Amino acid sequence: MRKFSTVFLFHLREGLMAKATMIMSVVLFIFVVGVFGVQKYIAGTEKTNKDKDKIVLINQTVNYPLDPASLNKTLKSAKIEQGNPGNEIDVKKQVEDGSKDGLIIITEKNNVPAIQYTYKKFSNSDVLSVLNMTLQQNYLTKTAQDLKLSPDSVAKLLQKVEVKEEVLKNPMATFGIAYFFGFLLYMFLLIYGNSIATGIVAEKSSRVMEVLLPKVSPVVTLYGRVVAVFFVACAQLIVLGLGFLFANLLGWVNTNAISFFGMKIDLEALDSSTIIAFVVYFLLGYLLYGLLYAAIGSVVSRTEELQMVLMPLTILVVAAFFISINALINPNGTFIQISSYIPFFAPLVAFSRFVSGEMNFIEISASVLILLVSILILTRVASRIYVNGVMYYSEKVKLKDVARLLKRQ
Repeated sequence: MRKFSTVFLFHLREGLMAKATMIMSVVLFIFVVGVFGVQKYIAGTEKTNKDKDKIVLINQTVNYPLDPASLNKTLKSAKIEQGNPGNEIDVKKQVEDGSKDGLIIITEKNNVPAIQYTYKKFSNSDVLSVLNMTLQQNYLTKTAQDLKLSPDSVAKLLQKVEVKEEVLKNPMATFGIAYFFGFLLYMFLLIYGNSIATGIVAEKSSRVMEVLLPKVSPVVTLYGRVVAVFFVACAQLIVLGLGFLFANLLGWVNTNAISFFGMKIDLEALDSSTIIAFVVYFLLGYLLYGLLYAAIGSVVSRTEELQMVLMPLTILVVAAFFISINALINPNGTFIQISSYIPFFAPLVAFSRFVSGEMNFIEISASVLILLVSILILTRVASRIYVNGVMYYSEKVKLKDVARLLKRQ
């Protein structure tokens, strides 16, 4: 245990005191605070300076008068101006050159009103909805008067069907949370997995490992680095959290409108079970990939060759992320369900399915058990490759070389 703590503290101190780590911490803090600051500024600008669409209304009907002032009280995104019949061509030119945003002409055929809406590129659904509702109401009222219907009969005709919705599982409530956590783990594996491999290659190049391994077990050395890099990464996450708290103290965070790449994050849907599941899959996924990155990094002699050798592992991480995104949309697909138990995909895919509410306790337990067994097997395999790989120097790494290192005692 003393040897592990010595190796762990050495790598932890080295990682935390590295110049790149300090610069990254400052950049992350400024980035998080800046993002919420920009969002606050944009929200304030939109609230004070948002221009309403200028819509010209020309009413050619006799039986369906419309009051622009009354309509404008209902409309939030547009302002209706009264136009004169016969000026349609001039108004269309104004719509075309951009001085007006739209032209609406109300016509009447066989006592039935009709709407003709002309716009340049984008329509305003708010205007169409209000006009359609108003004209529909006026048409029903006029028809009832023409048929001499009693007020009670008119009220019955206008009675709307009551619709009640009850959702048992609302995937949209947790979609943003699952996507954010999945993306966090995805970036975590890529960035700090590469950090593990790069550090091992650097130590191998300096021949430090040749002195260290005879005195310390390879498993201790392997896990000492993997765990130390994990704590360095956690420190970076704490910096992100501090940036969020600082922005919140400044009043720049709207907890009801937090989004990630346009996907709303509903904090009310974040419960203890989701947090526990994330922590479990986060730790297991990191250990699994951390051991793989360490094993592969140990067989590389030059930093220039590292990214090419790590390419298959990078593809695995990217594939797991995209499968997990698909799992949010279709959690019960056959391939998605199988991927929940494949160790390389399970940390991301199983978590997405769990958040979607499509994994029961037995399925989650099976997924976690498979990951634990895989990590135990991989520990033995990775330590064998690691202890032989750090003593292996070659210009170019081949698959058969890795297999030979695995068999070597």
